[in-house]
Amino acid sequence: MDPFQYNKIDERYNDVTSLPTTRLLEDILKSHIGVVHGLEVLDLACGTGYWSRKSIDRGAKKVVGVDISKVMVDIARLQARAQDPSEFHVVDCIAPFNMGTFDLVLGIWLLNYAEDKTEVVKPGGRFVGVIPNYEILQTTACGQEYHFGGVTYKVLERFTEGARIQVSLDTTDPITFSCYMLEPWLHEECAIQAGFNGLRWEPLPSELDVEVGPLFFQIITASRPKA
Repeated sequence: MDPFQYNKIDERYNDVTSLPTTRLLEDILKSHIGVVHGLEVLDLACGTGYWSRKSIDRGAKKVVGVDISKVMVDIARLQARAQDPSEFHVVDCIAPFNMGTFDLVLGIWLLNYAEDKTEVVKPGGRFVGVIPNYEILQTTACGQEYHFGGVTYKVLERFTEGARIQVSLDTTDPITFSCYMLEPWLHEECAIQAGFNGLRWEPLPSELDVEVGPLFFQIITASRPKA
């Protein structure tokens, strides 16, 4: 899988925010992220900085966004507002890096995170992430597609730990890329090895009525023990 595939997507990625699924995800994420006012936030795999700007709008004291794609980081810098307490860096989120420690770490569509990511979370701090919903693999065979609100998953191949999938986004200029959908136990094992207090698979809000099958995403949270 090409780690630099987002370099080819460029400004088109901004159109993702107009998809119904993005608005749904944002509404659900708010309750899990909680209070952001006054916090220092690290946005892993920040892309064009959408969630970084959302954190600032909710009162974050400081936001640092990192992404392996220079194209995405350049766009995030251009779209940052002059008064925003934000900075963006080209960084491989999987490799060790030193950006300090943070109250809240976001991993929105960061599908794999290194075992040392607890080092960037302050004692008592939290991690909130979004990954593909593994439930989809229970009903979608290899070669088949799963559609949800402008997003299509196609299972390309299966392996012991999960599957490789193709993701197609129904934007004005369609976007396609590939990623992995991993077994839940693998995420849980990585979280424990990283030093987090386990991993929580967040349920959908009770007021949300979704009858078209499983959502295409799953929200996960974890916290670092207080010193």
